[in-house]
Amino acid sequence: MICSWQSMCAVNYVDLTVYKKYSYAPSPTNALEREVDKIWNSFKSSLNENFVSNSINTEEFWNTLRSSLDDGTFHNRIANIQTADNKTGSDIFMQNIYRSIDQIAVKYQTVAPTGDSIWVSGKLFLPKNKNAKNIIIASHYTICANSEAPSNANSIEGIFATKDYIVLMPDYIGYGISDSLTHPYLHLNSTVRSAIDLLKAAIPYLNANSYTYRKPLILVGYSQGAAATLALQKELENEYANEFTIYKTYAGAGPYDLAQTFNFYTTYPTTNIPCSLPMLILGMNYGENLGLNREDFFQPFLLEQCPRLIESKTENMHKVNIALGNDITQLLKPVIFNKDSFPTSVLFNAVEKNSIIKWTPKSYLYLFHSTRDDMVPFLNSENLRVEFESQQLDNIQYDFAPYGNHMTAAVSFFEKVYKSL
Repeated sequence: MICSWQSMCAVNYVDLTVYKKYSYAPSPTNALEREVDKIWNSFKSSLNENFVSNSINTEEFWNTLRSSLDDGTFHNRIANIQTADNKTGSDIFMQNIYRSIDQIAVKYQTVAPTGDSIWVSGKLFLPKNKNAKNIIIASHYTICANSEAPSNANSIEGIFATKDYIVLMPDYIGYGISDSLTHPYLHLNSTVRSAIDLLKAAIPYLNANSYTYRKPLILVGYSQGAAATLALQKELENEYANEFTIYKTYAGAGPYDLAQTFNFYTTYPTTNIPCSLPMLILGMNYGENLGLNREDFFQPFLLEQCPRLIESKTENMHKVNIALGNDITQLLKPVIFNKDSFPTSVLFNAVEKNSIIKWTPKSYLYLFHSTRDDMVPFLNSENLRVEFESQQLDNIQYDFAPYGNHMTAAVSFFEKVYKSL
């Protein structure tokens, strides 16, 4: 049984590897189609579906989302949004918007940083009108709880399906059905591989179920997802040009210059995103097979709390950050502030390797960043602009302005992308 609403029943994953054997479109009355129809019929109402796209285009909708993010959370606060007509954010965002699309949690195979073949998961956001525009690959922002992974959540990126786009979202290794693994946080190779493998696995499923779409891809990502998106653009343009083409890329507020971001966070004793450095140490150690010991970096408090707050993946990022506190010196040992000494030197080399600054995008790229970002330093986008301008590229659009903090600016980013599609 397929269930798109986690609050209603447990998530069941469609095995995309099954569709590799199909060379024809199966009957529309197969078991998968019947179960999808059964679930979505239970949520049908007399709602005029034109209300969905019209409401998303209103300033009230986006301003309401922006005003709800003062505490730094996103998904979990949507349900508490209150609008002028007394409808909750849950009513507008989940019931109304996502009634107009199909959501299918999927599982497929990719390669772990160890080189092993593993099962991972993601979500397909699908327009009920199977005559879609393009496929969008959306890479999500930093999360801590498995419940926030796309296959378990109503991710904001799903709104693009309301404009008849097919949206593919990988959970990333370490979330969804692979939550027993360490998440290789900001490790570009494994993140890109999981996105490309989802694309390759989803296409046979879409074809088997009679979806039509234009071939050029659209890439979208914010924050961690923006770095993943640019790395994905680079890989597709350089290694898959004969198989895939990119129409547009939208990237917002990403840690593209990860080395300089690391320097920024280890220059000051406090941070607004305390979960990021522990996640980076664990993720790079796994992603690059560094063989480092957490005991060399973590203070006793973090050693004790890491299994519950980070590795269990039961708490959302807002709660994890509150529990950790913003004092880096209470979380990490002094060695983290010296990138030239072991073991930080080993970690920093891996961080430099996973920066995406020195490259040349071939397709259209829209770069967004709030100059008041309090989590991902604006220097990331500024350094990228310096690099691209030195190459005299004319396919880049820069949108840098004081859009607010990192989380409220996220709403402006998705609003701009939505309206431009």
